[in-house]
Amino acid sequence: MDLTEKYLTEGKTFSLSFYECEHDGDADNYRDDIRDSGGKITGTKLNYDAETCTIDVQVSNYNTFMNKFKKTDAYQFLN
Repeated sequence: MDLTEKYLTEGKTFSLSFYECEHDGDADNYRDDIRDSGGKITGTKLNYDAETCTIDVQVSNYNTFMNKFKKTDAYQFLN
C-alpha cells in the first residue's frame, strides 16, 4: 500500500472533479451517487462557465467507496 492509498483509506477528504456539470441539477445527481456509494459531501465548487464542478468527499474506506462509485452514472463524468 503506497502513502496515497493509506491516506485515503483512513477517512480523509479528497476531491472529485466532474465535467458536464452545466447546472445545479447535474451537481445534485453527482452528489447523490457519491452519497449512495458511502461518501460524505464536505464541499462543492461549481464553475458554470467551464461547466465543471469539484466535490469534496470524505469516506471511511476509499477502496470500498470507489468500488461502489465506479458502478454509478456519475463515474463516467469524472475528469
